[in-house]
Amino acid sequence: MLVYFLSHVFLMTWHLRVVYLALPALILAGAVTIAELENMPLGEAVYFSFITGLTVGYGDIVPHTTVGRIVSVALGFVVILFTGLVVAVLVRVDREAWNELHKVN
Repeated sequence: MLVYFLSHVFLMTWHLRVVYLALPALILAGAVTIAELENMPLGEAVYFSFITGLTVGYGDIVPHTTVGRIVSVALGFVVILFTGLVVAVLVRVDREAWNELHKVN
């Protein structure tokens, strides 16, 4: 079962590679935007963006401007959508691997 599952994971990942590569690009774009809006160093903004995007949200760095807060919420929302996509892909991969293993159409 694991071999079937992993083969389908690799195949699906290959088909969605552009989507998966877009996630870090969006997080980094959010970091650059936050750095400019909040006048913070880029390193802190990258840290903030990844912590916000991964929905950890330590609260040690927070946006102070309204636009910065809007960007932060948008960043969190986009990454949650990506998380849902990953879960949906894994569920489909699991179903396809199960069907292939048991020869179900």
